[in-house]
Amino acid sequence: MTTEMNLVSITGFVTKDLLSTIKFQYYTWRAFKSAQIAEGNISSTTLKDADVFMTLTVWQDKESMRKFYLGGQHREAMRQTKPLGHYAKVYSYLTDEVPATEEAIEIWRNEGRIVHGEPDPKYGDKIVSEEDVSTE
Repeated sequence: MTTEMNLVSITGFVTKDLLSTIKFQYYTWRAFKSAQIAEGNISSTTLKDADVFMTLTVWQDKESMRKFYLGGQHREAMRQTKPLGHYAKVYSYLTDEVPATEEAIEIWRNEGRIVHGEPDPKYGDKIVSEEDVSTE
């Protein structure tokens, strides 16, 4: 018996300031609504962890997520990353279980890949100093 694997995607975004937050919410609300009705979307959830706005989406497969990711509303929201964002990190993985909220936040903090901004321990990033790097 095979277990059905789904693609889980966790995104976290930190805005620059209050005006950026308002604009961000406009774009992400549209993208989020689009995700909810996208072909292959199993579930879409928004999360908040301190100053991090997060989404947790579950997809039937990578191709379904890719179609949405490259589509209109999401693309428009992605274009706002640099103008509105201070920091953004993503993580996607195959699983047969959807993580609970706290687990999703922890996975994002520990496994996420920074796509905008600088590493920050506040968001689970490890800062490696020159002293920590050994040269051979």
